[in-house]
Amino acid sequence: MEYGICALCKEERELMKSHIIPAFVYRWLKKSSGNGHIRSTKNPNKRVQDGVKERLLCNECESRFSIAETEFANRIFHPYSTESGGRLRYFEWMMYFCTSVSWRILTFYRDNGHLSDWDSDSIEKLNDAEAAWRSVLLSKVRHAGRHEQHLLPVDRIESATGPLPTNINRYLMRAIDMDICTGNGAIFTFCKFGRFILIGMVHEPSLKSWVGTKINANGGVIEPREYILPTPFGEYIFEKANGMKDVLDTMSHAQSKKVEQAFKENVDAYISSDAFDAMEADVD
Repeated sequence: MEYGICALCKEERELMKSHIIPAFVYRWLKKSSGNGHIRSTKNPNKRVQDGVKERLLCNECESRFSIAETEFANRIFHPYSTESGGRLRYFEWMMYFCTSVSWRILTFYRDNGHLSDWDSDSIEKLNDAEAAWRSVLLSKVRHAGRHEQHLLPVDRIESATGPLPTNINRYLMRAIDMDICTGNGAIFTFCKFGRFILIGMVHEPSLKSWVGTKINANGGVIEPREYILPTPFGEYIFEKANGMKDVLDTMSHAQSKKVEQAFKENVDAYISSDAFDAMEADVD
């Protein structure tokens, strides 16, 4: 057992190992990989079984997140991953789920020294957002005001008018990634999981530049529609995709042979997998 201060309720209790990005995402990634294996983009020479976990929450607060995670996984994540053109309705649990993920990412980066070189004004903005999101998660308020949650559903790119990263579909359709971003006066948490991108607004002077992505506290619909995003955000996604490719290109020859052998041993499963669909989309 390990005791400490729970990051959510601020009580001293036994702390659980909490996923920063929910566990159901990694289960989906493994199941849909075609060979049952996943690799970290931090160290592509090593297979991993799970995502980043931290002793962050007590058991009671960990349980607070489970209902919303189950609703999102069953009603949005898995149906959309199977058929992205549908119309999927969400309710109050969506705001709670999105806020919980954005809050975990902010807390992880802030409390583990990743933002030590940030200026005091930016840290103050992060602390304001964390407090607002924590109020939502403790059910004190229904939404966090200007610290909005924005969810962008994505899928394969059918056509484009300009050059794209060679792995853009594999990134959009399957990558798991997280970050805290700042630029052009904005600060936001970033979470890429499967076919979804979640943005938690820490500070955004121009919220109107995000059209179609805002999550409503009372409920809403995920469906095909026009989404308008700031141009720098598209450039950021391209940088993310290229960065993932650069890291995977460092995989050793021995590990590359293991990957090749695993696919040969499971060729039928791979050809019918989501991982193959994403790779085929990039080839096309």
